[in-house]
Amino acid sequence: MNKKIILITFLILVISFSLPNDLFYAEKISISNEYQLNFYTTRRDIADVVVISDNDPFFGIIGSSVACWYDFNNNSDGLLPLIVQNNGKLNNNQEKFLWSLLKSKNKELLVLGNSLKTTYKKTEILGSPPDVSIKVATHVFDRSSTILIIPYKNDNSYTLGLKASPMASYLNIPILIYDDNLLEINQVCSVLGTTDAYVIGDLEIEIQNVTNINLKTEDEIQNELIHIIKDQFREINYLTITNPSDSIPPSIISDNTSLINMDFKNVQLTVLGRKINIIGSDTKNHKIKVSDGINKIKINGNIISNKKPIIDYLNPVEPIIFMTLFDPNENIVAYSNSLAYETGQTYIETLTCNRSGDFTLKIRVYNGLKGGYFVQRGISVFNSNIKLNINISKLENPHMPLIPKLSIMAPYLTSAHGGILIADPDFELTSDEYKEIADGTGSGPSYNEDLHFFNNQKVNYSIHKLKDMFVKLDENGLLDGFFSGPAWLAILAGTNMVPMYYYGPSQYGIPEKGLPSDNPYSMNWNLSVGRIIGWDVQDVSLLISRTFFYEDICGEPRYSRDWHNKFSFIFGEGFGETGGIFHQIPYAFEIIKYGFKPRIFGDFKNGRQITDFLRAYTGSNYIEFLGHGDWFWYTPSLYGIDYYSKSVNVANAKKWVFTNPSVFLSSACLMGRIDGIPPEMNIGLAMLHAGCNCFVGATRETGSEAGLETLENHLIVDDYSVGEALRGEKRVDKELPTYYLRILYGDPAFNPYEPNNGFSDQGRPKMN
Repeated sequence: MNKKIILITFLILVISFSLPNDLFYAEKISISNEYQLNFYTTRRDIADVVVISDNDPFFGIIGSSVACWYDFNNNSDGLLPLIVQNNGKLNNNQEKFLWSLLKSKNKELLVLGNSLKTTYKKTEILGSPPDVSIKVATHVFDRSSTILIIPYKNDNSYTLGLKASPMASYLNIPILIYDDNLLEINQVCSVLGTTDAYVIGDLEIEIQNVTNINLKTEDEIQNELIHIIKDQFREINYLTITNPSDSIPPSIISDNTSLINMDFKNVQLTVLGRKINIIGSDTKNHKIKVSDGINKIKINGNIISNKKPIIDYLNPVEPIIFMTLFDPNENIVAYSNSLAYETGQTYIETLTCNRSGDFTLKIRVYNGLKGGYFVQRGISVFNSNIKLNINISKLENPHMPLIPKLSIMAPYLTSAHGGILIADPDFELTSDEYKEIADGTGSGPSYNEDLHFFNNQKVNYSIHKLKDMFVKLDENGLLDGFFSGPAWLAILAGTNMVPMYYYGPSQYGIPEKGLPSDNPYSMNWNLSVGRIIGWDVQDVSLLISRTFFYEDICGEPRYSRDWHNKFSFIFGEGFGETGGIFHQIPYAFEIIKYGFKPRIFGDFKNGRQITDFLRAYTGSNYIEFLGHGDWFWYTPSLYGIDYYSKSVNVANAKKWVFTNPSVFLSSACLMGRIDGIPPEMNIGLAMLHAGCNCFVGATRETGSEAGLETLENHLIVDDYSVGEALRGEKRVDKELPTYYLRILYGDPAFNPYEPNNGFSDQGRPKMN
């Protein structure tokens, strides 16, 4: 035999025995009806947590493929937390999460995009998304026969990239971002031994020794993704709706800022419900001139106090500033107060479209005691200056994300649930055509019924896109299984990017118009719907990671009175006692048999201070509040001398630290309202910010029909996820208006711990 042949044969044998077996594992896989891939991949252990920058949405696409993967060669999967940082920092709640999660791990972070200031060990891969994708590919993978190439910043490239990105997780392959970097891509393919490349969009590129699989259109991408899901998981249970336009900031033409100082001196009594000013007035008006065009108006109000009234020494009261903005026709276009933001400080904002003229800002102050439900009584002594910062930004178009950049998390959320992502910029309410529809208005549909029809058309468009997806699933034999399963649908967007539907008529006596609802997305409650939102994308990335790593951070209970088994029932005064007597007390006794240790906080022990002391909120797994509420607070204690100081409001609740991710259920009015207000002013989102994992509430006023027992039974007895529990409730309890108004903020697949059920897989797919 030829000596060269003998030598080559010997070397091949030596190499094959000395390298890992899975490096040479190759399987011919039928990914679709059209393509046959010789597939192999090996992946390194890289870190405990992946951290991405929020300064470019493509980092979400790259980060998802790094943090979530499925290895069908070994019938295994992998998931790491994916956290979004801002300006090189993690917020306090993100730091708390890392501390809880990494206690028993290597405490190593993989940081992509921007450098991160942290005490943890870190590997940083910095630069633009194309540069980072090239470096990440060879950092994470030893070998990969297949890659996914996504164009960078071409028309529609981000939308296409969002839809295609789960493919990388499902096939366990790297994502490369193309931006005239063909040489670098060739080098990566050579190192990884790549033979096939999915090429997204209209890219015309040639890679040496690599066969292109071109997926030019959204339909081609989704069809291929469905084939992969069918091959990998045999079923699908999760869909995500998001809007890629939320990554685009408002287009500002010019900015104008003015500073105003106002001096308030007021002594006021409230006697038998009647307000009497002894000295001065508690209210002043200020005119604001608004020009034609599209304008974002933002007004900050801050109490600058030099003199501390004696009443502050007698009671721990906090000075309050109320602000309301009226258009030239005296219609309310925005309002808020310092209870919704920070002690002594608040702001309002609105978007106007060709609504010029003199707007009126009404400022009202209060510093003192106010109590009494049936007959109000109180005293206020206010002697301070109010500093107003009035900013008017003229915009090129009405595009206005209320919670920017949430779509960054869509690939990770979807991939970790084995789902499909539906992304479309045309979901947006504040689109180009909004300029004509809203012409002459000073606010959005939250205060203007004339905009409801256009708003609802946008919802119907989103539902049409959902139906298109159902057709594709049906063609591939997956639809019946989807509907017969949990059928989770996550809406990852604020209400300007994916609007709520407005039912009518509007309720009497409140400035908010219509009955905003996510019901239509449920397709008559065949889907389990949840809207995943927060103050910002940092909050949302943490919420999603808290859901997937819920069991890791909670741990198993050691004692019967651990956090896991505690259920707090809190009812407010002013007829909230009715619900306390007829629902909460009997239900508290009922759930004892399921292992819960219930606690009831009613009259005389339901105010913020005593519930803080007893950790009624932060120390309980389940929390149910029944009483009076609004979108910035709820008032459990009404009969005493002061309900302001005893209220649970955004300014105070946002500072709470929940022991573990709690479930917050409310039967109060308006606590779920997020339309037309900054997200950080909603009390429900304040609870999510502080550490809850989901919030259930109402977007407008409810009535006696706002019971929670059916939903709670689905969670506690049936072991449903929160989305399934809400779906189950609404299938049987259709009493208005609660049927329209009750919403879920959080991952619909989140399944909380119950003593009789334990932990769940949180909606993770099972490998074929």
